[in-house]
Amino acid sequence: MWRYLALFLLLPNSSLSSDHLSEIQQLCVALDDVLSWAKAHHYLLIVDFMFSIRVAQGELEMLSKDPLAETWNQDVVTHIKLLRNKVDRLAELGMADIQDDAEDEYYKNFERLIEKKYYISSYFSTERRLSSVPRFPAPPENEPTFSDQQSDGCMREILGNSDTPACTISRKCFQQMTNHESEDYQLTHQLLYIILAQIRGCSQELARVAVSYGTSVSTLEVTFTAKILQRLSSVLDSGMYDLFTEMVMIGQMLNYKEFYRPKVIELMMLWQDTTGCYNDDSDVHPDLKNQTNFIGRKLFADEIVDDNCSEHMTALALIVLTLTLRHKLYSLPLPLVTWSISNLALVALCGVGLFVFLVWCKKKRLRIMRHFLV
Repeated sequence: MWRYLALFLLLPNSSLSSDHLSEIQQLCVALDDVLSWAKAHHYLLIVDFMFSIRVAQGELEMLSKDPLAETWNQDVVTHIKLLRNKVDRLAELGMADIQDDAEDEYYKNFERLIEKKYYISSYFSTERRLSSVPRFPAPPENEPTFSDQQSDGCMREILGNSDTPACTISRKCFQQMTNHESEDYQLTHQLLYIILAQIRGCSQELARVAVSYGTSVSTLEVTFTAKILQRLSSVLDSGMYDLFTEMVMIGQMLNYKEFYRPKVIELMMLWQDTTGCYNDDSDVHPDLKNQTNFIGRKLFADEIVDDNCSEHMTALALIVLTLTLRHKLYSLPLPLVTWSISNLALVALCGVGLFVFLVWCKKKRLRIMRHFLV
């Protein structure tokens, strides 16, 4: 409601600070470059990249249609609309290529994952903060809590198929995907499982199962996200750029403010290749190299294309850049927006009209009271 009130009262052609505008423009350019790279390699895109495209589609559509866009820099608004058209076209190309390989087992398992756009920010619209971050013990050197195949199976339960109804949340999967001993990519898998359940319309079932285990969805989100935030610096220091990007993406999807720090934007710009893609130059973390039963090691599958770009990290970056752009636009400082004389006159006129209406109501009430007294 307040967003529409702001649009009603504020001058459409508002000004931004040069730094803020520059950051937004850089994000638009970075997004444009990612989409250009993806379009040039659309015949190589895998199912998991299509999920990122679907998220970008939904977010850019909401940005381009938001009435508050009238108060943004119009060059930025134009660029957002171009980005939306570009990602829509890319989705068509990517889906056509993937469907040509419809017999692929992975595609058949996750076909429903990429069947539509995702409006992530509409599910997690309230910006959140981690008021306190508990100290978790250092990651233990032990076996992973579950394999990537097991994780895929739990994701497929939520999506459903011809044999399993959508929004199935088995007790086995819930226990596995809420295990508090998980680390690294398994931890991000767990939060994606929680996110996926909500954006696929399974919130009530997820909440019901959580309550049966004496917890809640919000408690799980806060606990796991706090753990990710605590691990973030050490992951970056270890040179695990892909995992760092994945952790940031999950935190942003849940709309936690801590994952929109300026450092994140700087790194996203620094790591982007001149071709528009991202290449995870770091090796697999030593502690993960021996985890042979967690084959994929990442949130999604990965493929290194001919220009040495990582599809996985580029897909993650596409979501991070899109959500960061949204966050920057909705963080615009309203005090920098000026009021026009016509806006002020309209507000004054509304105020006078409201005053007259209230006076009329008061007189009307007195007449009714006199009628009953007589």
